[in-house]
Amino acid sequence: MKKMSAVLLVVVGVQVVAQAAQAQSLRHYENRFVLMLDMAVRYNDYMRQRLEDRRLCAYAQLMTQANAREAEQMTPPPKYEMMHPHFLLVLKNIERSFYFAAEGRMQQYRNHQNIARRELRILEELAQRAGVSIWLFRD
Repeated sequence: MKKMSAVLLVVVGVQVVAQAAQAQSLRHYENRFVLMLDMAVRYNDYMRQRLEDRRLCAYAQLMTQANAREAEQMTPPPKYEMMHPHFLLVLKNIERSFYFAAEGRMQQYRNHQNIARRELRILEELAQRAGVSIWLFRD
């Protein structure tokens, strides 16, 4: 009986630790998700009025490229599995649009901006359905 109680206590302890780790992992993902999305959207908003500055576009491309690469390494928790591909597409298309702006290829810039906007709308819809807030601040 004592052995059974000890085994039960160990099993419960392992489950509690696993649940705590899972909750921490979810918070970590959520915080990074929101921060990375906010950064990309803010860069995008800022750069729209400064597209003639190709060096600034190149800088924005490098920063958003690092952001997109980091996002590709993230493993979404179940609550975010449907959103994650759209999250990646938003980040990647913002980054690509800056690349093309830096090169002076404005048609390709506009194409990637359109894709980013479309994916952002999808992401917002999925987040709303999941009851998730994806914005740090919303004007």
